[in-house]
Amino acid sequence: MKLRIIGCAGGYPLGENGTSSYLLSSSEGDYHVLLDAGSGSALAIEKYLDVNSLDAVVLSHDHPDHVADVGIFQHLFLLKKPAPQTTPIPIYHFPESTFAPLLVDDGSSLAKPYQPNGVLKLGPFDFTFIKTVHPLECYAMRILERETGKVIVYTADSGWLEAMIAFANEADLLVADCNFSNEVGQNDKHFTAEEVARLANEAKVKALVPTHLPPQADKGLIIGQVMEDLNANISLLEAYPGALYEV
Repeated sequence: MKLRIIGCAGGYPLGENGTSSYLLSSSEGDYHVLLDAGSGSALAIEKYLDVNSLDAVVLSHDHPDHVADVGIFQHLFLLKKPAPQTTPIPIYHFPESTFAPLLVDDGSSLAKPYQPNGVLKLGPFDFTFIKTVHPLECYAMRILERETGKVIVYTADSGWLEAMIAFANEADLLVADCNFSNEVGQNDKHFTAEEVARLANEAKVKALVPTHLPPQADKGLIIGQVMEDLNANISLLEAYPGALYEV
């Protein structure tokens, strides 16, 4: 399967980098899921995929840097021609979302809760979830492509969570919130660089993509701190708009 970054900035967009949004595609290229819909994603996705070719949207939590463009996606599903191949396009959210009731019910898309303790089956994918450490209720996602057995884990936003180690166990690709340098220390908002490296090491993942860096943060410092602690057998991949990872 493939994962493309639509936007990966933490908190706010800057330049061409919008906030959190990732395009997940099957190995066959015939099924597409949008993971979060941050600021700028509705426009940027068109560089890589006709928006009306999406099969589903899955949201991690209600913070605006992860859901800012959901309403615009709904307008696109309703108004852009040719019409979506799948209707209504499901927009999955956690059950207690306060943002979901604001979504338009016009027949082109449909807000649907996922069950955090269950398995969400979407096309060739199985999604499982774990609640993260964050000021707003938030869920990380473990995505299994059934045919290939490959696994991608997207932490969404989280501070250190011991249970995330088992959740990310032996993932082929770990897309991890890396908002803070080590100087911030353990907190209830986001991982620090050393925590991201620890998670990757202890979960024995194959490749790591640190994301959600604030646009004006010292990227060199944060990534350098990840590199200091990351095991040499784990591939460290750069996050930037348009980046494509295949597992």
